[in-house]
Amino acid sequence: MKKIKLDKIPYLFKNVNLPYKVFISNKIAPVEGSIIVVQALENEGKKDDFDFANGRLGKVVKGDIFPGVLGLRKAVVEFAGYIPTHVKIGDELYLVCESGLIGQISGVYESWGKPMKVKILGGIVDKDGNQLNLKHYSLPKIKNNNNVPIIAFIGTRMDCGKTTMACKIALGLKTLSKKIIAIKPTGVAFSQDLYKLKEYGAIQVLDFVDMGLPSTCNGNDKEVIFATENLINQAKSYDPDLILMEFGDSLLGAYHVDDILHYEPIKKQIKFVILAANDLLGIKGAIKILNEDKLKIDLVTGPIANSKIGIDLIKKKFEIEAESNQHQIPKTIKMIMNLLKVKNKSYES
Repeated sequence: MKKIKLDKIPYLFKNVNLPYKVFISNKIAPVEGSIIVVQALENEGKKDDFDFANGRLGKVVKGDIFPGVLGLRKAVVEFAGYIPTHVKIGDELYLVCESGLIGQISGVYESWGKPMKVKILGGIVDKDGNQLNLKHYSLPKIKNNNNVPIIAFIGTRMDCGKTTMACKIALGLKTLSKKIIAIKPTGVAFSQDLYKLKEYGAIQVLDFVDMGLPSTCNGNDKEVIFATENLINQAKSYDPDLILMEFGDSLLGAYHVDDILHYEPIKKQIKFVILAANDLLGIKGAIKILNEDKLKIDLVTGPIANSKIGIDLIKKKFEIEAESNQHQIPKTIKMIMNLLKVKNKSYES
């Protein structure tokens, strides 16, 4: 074992309390969650964004030494990556996500740019020489049978307006003195959406990283479902009026959104479904898929609802309410307040 000094620490380590000087070993377990040290090999013209542990979004530059986590990503847009069968000192892998996720590239969305190449310097170990793994830094399993309504935010693709709408709702309900917790059970680690939700009024935000997962596309649906159930129970422990549950990625992506929605103990707690969609065809497909799980869409938002003609077509073709997330959302707030059985004259039509 030897000691090495770190220059920067990314978001994936928000619960690890990692010091800036760590012990490293030449033995690296090629498994999800393995904590390693890497050095940036390039940054010009590459994706050099860096999501710091404190929530600041900055840059990583050539020569920087920082900790990373071996993991998977299966983004249709941006990058996709996997964990090689063997990982050793000197190997060159990639910064697959700005939160510190490291892997071998399996796919690049061409207009997104090129990923940053990094060199493996070692695996971070404890004082006894055991390699650290992110899964060791998970919230404890708890039970909570309190009846707290959940609003589920589901998208037809990445970047379709889920977070924007969730933030507007958090702010609207904060104004009405409601206590809101936000959770993100699926996706790849990234702090910015969570910090936005907190800035807009959620008193606490939790995600799958709090359950020790760098992403939720590892093919283990049971692990992701367990993590989601515990995140819900952890959220309930704050005694909120409402839980906002934003699913990262899309309904049909590789991040187990559909598996979670299939799971009856979670599904039955969802009292309101907001679909963020880009087009009418996406809405039709989502309706069909969610109907199979006996879930109905209560409201549509996203780019398709950002014009009056879009809203009119949604009502005409699907008989579903819709509202743009580009301005105040009185219709949405009124529907949610009715869900909570609370009326407020300022949102009456």
